[in-house]
Amino acid sequence: MFQQPLKLDMTKLEDSTKVLPYAPLLNSYSVGWNELFLAYYHHPGYETPTEHLMAQHVLDISDRSNWVQHERRVGDRYQSYWFGNGEIAFCPANTLHWAVWQQEVHFTLITFAPQLLTRLANECTDRDRLELIPRFQFVDPVIQQLASALKADLQAGCPAGQIYGESLGVALAVHLLTTCATLPPKISIYSDGLPQYKLQQVTDYIHAHLNLEIKLSDLARTVGMSQYYFCRLFKQSTGMTPHQYLIRLRVERAKQLLKQPHLAIADVALQCGFSHQSHLSCHFRHLVGMSPKTFQQQ
Repeated sequence: MFQQPLKLDMTKLEDSTKVLPYAPLLNSYSVGWNELFLAYYHHPGYETPTEHLMAQHVLDISDRSNWVQHERRVGDRYQSYWFGNGEIAFCPANTLHWAVWQQEVHFTLITFAPQLLTRLANECTDRDRLELIPRFQFVDPVIQQLASALKADLQAGCPAGQIYGESLGVALAVHLLTTCATLPPKISIYSDGLPQYKLQQVTDYIHAHLNLEIKLSDLARTVGMSQYYFCRLFKQSTGMTPHQYLIRLRVERAKQLLKQPHLAIADVALQCGFSHQSHLSCHFRHLVGMSPKTFQQQ
């Protein structure tokens, strides 16, 4: 009797453990990134119990220090190979997948909601529709660098908030469109910056919500643009990425509040939108050259 393959939402622990039973050492379950997820594993040798479909596009990025023999089937393609040293595999959403590896493997799994790549393809390429294809074993310095930055941000507790991780995710998704499509598209280039009134709308929104979590999607929605388009034009207008601009504003507000000696630094951090005092201290030292405590005692 024909058995329907498992369909798994890899952003849900109860689904991912059906094919990766050992829990990840690091994950973004509680971070709230929009249409983006990351998990880092040290997983013993294993064979996925059956062919399955994953609801998201999935990047599998091996650790540089870890070589492990793999067998993998994606769609109608099969390959047996040694996987490691930062090599990457890509499985498009809703594609039959099965894998087996012989010993403990260290890898980062990054997933993207299909609607994110579909939307980006419509908004920033010369194609209305793109077909993504599986890739088993390839090296891409851009993917490695962006994935490493995303993982490092998660390990640090996302000190810049959700906006930094989401910005990295959008950049990574756009790059995937150029490397894992049947016919790589031409990415649109924008050079005029934001109209002044739209830039004012964004900066007004940031100032009004500085003490709250601000998402990249919130800012893009404020001016009626895609996240990719907005990031490009915002940087052209200000010379900074949205998250860099946000951090500078938060540090400037912290400097104002720290002039009040009765305020605790932890309270200042929360009033400026930092989730923890240590996050304020890290960014404050970088931009001001001293700790918040030293600044307050001047």
